[in-house]
Amino acid sequence: MGNPFKAMIFGYLLPLGSAAVVVFIPDYDRNSIPWTIVILAILLILPILLSIRFPTNRKKAYILTLTYQLYASTFFFTFPLLKVLNGHLVIQILLIGIFVIIYFLARIDQRTEVPIVFPDSDKVKWMAYPYYVIPFLLAILGVGGNISATRILFDYFGATTMMPYFTTIIYLFSCWLLFLFSSLAYKSHVKEGYLEK
Repeated sequence: MGNPFKAMIFGYLLPLGSAAVVVFIPDYDRNSIPWTIVILAILLILPILLSIRFPTNRKKAYILTLTYQLYASTFFFTFPLLKVLNGHLVIQILLIGIFVIIYFLARIDQRTEVPIVFPDSDKVKWMAYPYYVIPFLLAILGVGGNISATRILFDYFGATTMMPYFTTIIYLFSCWLLFLFSSLAYKSHVKEGYLEK
């Protein structure tokens, strides 16, 4: 990584971009704006707090901030489904809980002999095959992002059916990305000790 500080500054575009994309999906919801502002405010304060925590290693503070920017950008993609399920607090909490659990599952998986994401050996865990197929399957189920096809599906089945369907696909993709990012961060930062070098 060339300049961690510049990477961290540009990294703010990731959560800002994902937040801007999902703020109107399925509808604009004023209740989600405070959560978005809080998460972005935490990200802005984070490099300062991490610089205090690691006063002799600013590079580590910036790289950790970049990592949390990636996590935040995936978390924002859970918002559309959470908004669709407005009024179903138990299900919303469950979905957030699943999202958080995936973060820890990725780290646990990296501690196994053959992790799913970039194993250290030539061996491949059988679960790796379906894991890498998931984004392609989600792309097919989501009609590849084709706006015309999406509009036809909405006209035929109605928004009541299709909005939960598409927001679930977005949620599942965000979980997939979180597993990937968490695995890469653990492998690089902890297993390979990148931040200590």
